[in-house]
Amino acid sequence: MKEIASWKEDYKRFGELDTELLAISADHIHSHRVFAASMGTLPYPLLSDWQKQTIKDYKVFNEKGGVAKRSVFVVNKEGDITYINTSFKAEEKEDYEAVFDELEKLSKS
Repeated sequence: MKEIASWKEDYKRFGELDTELLAISADHIHSHRVFAASMGTLPYPLLSDWQKQTIKDYKVFNEKGGVAKRSVFVVNKEGDITYINTSFKAEEKEDYEAVFDELEKLSKS
C-alpha cells in the first residue's frame, strides 16, 4: 500500500516527464475497486493480472505466495524495458528516485 500511496503523491512528476503509470497486481479486479476507493481514488490505472500471466512473463511471480514480487519496470515508448527493480522497497527513497532518474534520462533522449 505504501507504494501505491507514494506513486499517487508523486503522480504529477510522471506527467511532467511525459510518462504513463500503470500498477499491476495479481489481486482480483473487485479487490482493486475496493482498494482504490479506500485510497480516495487513484490517478492511474490499477490493473488486475488475475491469471498471473503478466507477472510470470516479467519473471516476478512468487510461486510460494502466488503473488508478484514488489517490482518496478520502466518501458520506453518503443516498448523496450530500460529499467528493472525486482526488489523495490517502498520505504527506500532511493528506489523511487532511481525510477525518476531513469524517466529523466528517457525524456531527454
